[in-house]
Amino acid sequence: MVHHPSFTVLPTDLPATLVLADTSAEAAWARDDDSVLTEQERNYAREFDAEAAATWSAGRVVLRHVLGAHLDQDPAAIEIRLDSAGKPRHDECEFSVSRSRRLVLVAVSDDPVGLDIEAVPEREVALEAMQLLHERERAELEALPEDDFAAGFVRVWARTEAFLKALSTGLARDPGLDFIGAGPTPNSPHPDVDIHDLEAGIPDGHIAAIAFNR
Repeated sequence: MVHHPSFTVLPTDLPATLVLADTSAEAAWARDDDSVLTEQERNYAREFDAEAAATWSAGRVVLRHVLGAHLDQDPAAIEIRLDSAGKPRHDECEFSVSRSRRLVLVAVSDDPVGLDIEAVPEREVALEAMQLLHERERAELEALPEDDFAAGFVRVWARTEAFLKALSTGLARDPGLDFIGAGPTPNSPHPDVDIHDLEAGIPDGHIAAIAFNR
């Protein structure tokens, strides 16, 4: 089954299928057509305000279409369950979903995978959020030129969140515990986890990373 024509399959040599959708533009249908969602998913979305509900639902619609293409199944028939930590799972593959505003990025892999995409924030926001990171990462960021600081912070944050997702802990684990670094190549704190920056196909003003738990 081919991917929905509104999606962009990103080029990569990594062991994953990466699919990007912009739900404010060419994939705006994902915000309006929830026919592939289960009643439970629709009820869950209603717990949010209107904008957050539309964003969450669009992400789940995109995920169902991506999994449907990967597994050659009807997107509405895909069985997505929650594990003991509340993380969505499928029995036949591993996947990760990240949202940044109305961008939805999905990775599907044979290995447990974590994914994150973030918009580069204002410097003041990055300065405040930096306090959540490892002390060595904070020192590296403080050494960057002022114009590079916000993007440098988001690079570290995306790497960290991808790593934590690959561990299946998410932000339940303190992001300041592990040193991944702000350098050109991410350092993995875990021998079984590989962390990679994603560049090809990532829109301007955004930074993304992926991690595999082998």
